[in-house]
Amino acid sequence: MKKFISGVIVGALLFSGVTVFADSASLIGQKVQGLFTIEKNGKKVDDAIIINGTAYAPVRSVAEASGAKLTVEGKKIIMEDATTPTEKRSAELEAELDKTTAEIERITAGIKDLETNVIPPYEAMAKEMATNGDLGKRAQASADEYKKLVEQRKTELVFLKEKLAQIKTQLGE
Repeated sequence: MKKFISGVIVGALLFSGVTVFADSASLIGQKVQGLFTIEKNGKKVDDAIIINGTAYAPVRSVAEASGAKLTVEGKKIIMEDATTPTEKRSAELEAELDKTTAEIERITAGIKDLETNVIPPYEAMAKEMATNGDLGKRAQASADEYKKLVEQRKTELVFLKEKLAQIKTQLGE
């Protein structure tokens, strides 16, 4: 009886081992259902085959088309970005420089608009309606609020200009 149970256990282990192997090699012997063309910018890169609804393409062709670096180590295929960390860092800094410069320009334009087109009319209205009591006070209060907003924007501008200087320093290194 012990030999029979041992045989069943060994058989089960062997059978499950074959099943696992069959799963890892499931594409072997499968029927190719279709063929797709891989293109980049209108130029053919290579062909991909379709098996069970999934496209399989040559890794080297796809890597070269995407600009990735491809290396093979044993049974590993490793794809890495072709750009070096310094190039990435420079590109990130350039993007941050552009973003910060645009923000400085936007805030500067907003300050100029408030100082030339918004605050003076409210102050003029406040002077004209000073004898009208409540309307004159409201106009002056609005002008004062816009002046506070201008001061806040100028503070933001100082910080952004410092940030811009730091980015330019980092790019120079």
